[in-house]
Amino acid sequence: MSDRELLDRIAEQPELFRYFEWPCDFDVTRRDPVEPGLALRSGAALTPVAGCGAGGSYFLADGASLLYASSEGECALLAGSLRTALELMTAVPFWKEYLHLSPSRRARPVAGVLAELDEELSGLPEFDPARGRSAARALGLAPGDRVALLTGLREAIDRTAPGHLLHNAAGDPYTVF
Repeated sequence: MSDRELLDRIAEQPELFRYFEWPCDFDVTRRDPVEPGLALRSGAALTPVAGCGAGGSYFLADGASLLYASSEGECALLAGSLRTALELMTAVPFWKEYLHLSPSRRARPVAGVLAELDEELSGLPEFDPARGRSAARALGLAPGDRVALLTGLREAIDRTAPGHLLHNAAGDPYTVF
């Protein structure tokens, strides 16, 4: 399934839409960029594909990689493809919590961090793993190895600069999460 088909399927199927809108905070109906004039340092093309509840945006960069830009001037490469980013969201719907961990906590072994986040958020019904598995099946995604996907997120964040670093219209760089 192409990126466009994945996004269309999410938009067209109410259960999928609700899942990705929350808890994943990936709203495919909000495609306005977080601010006008954003550009990648590399000069590669940026295509807005979704928004988040706090006003941030998701972009396909270079027509492949998924990049997240917050409304607070932060950015991070999430994955080398939309498909991998959606696998992350279906396996670890609270992936954004990882972005906000302290650098020392984020540097710890991923399996331990994942277990801690699971425990912290286990009582919240929106993080029911069955919902994520159902969303993955509906999109034809493989059930992802949660540790590998979160490790991939960590590695993608580390690859954000310099090639995927966002700059605003004034040329000021975003901060990497």
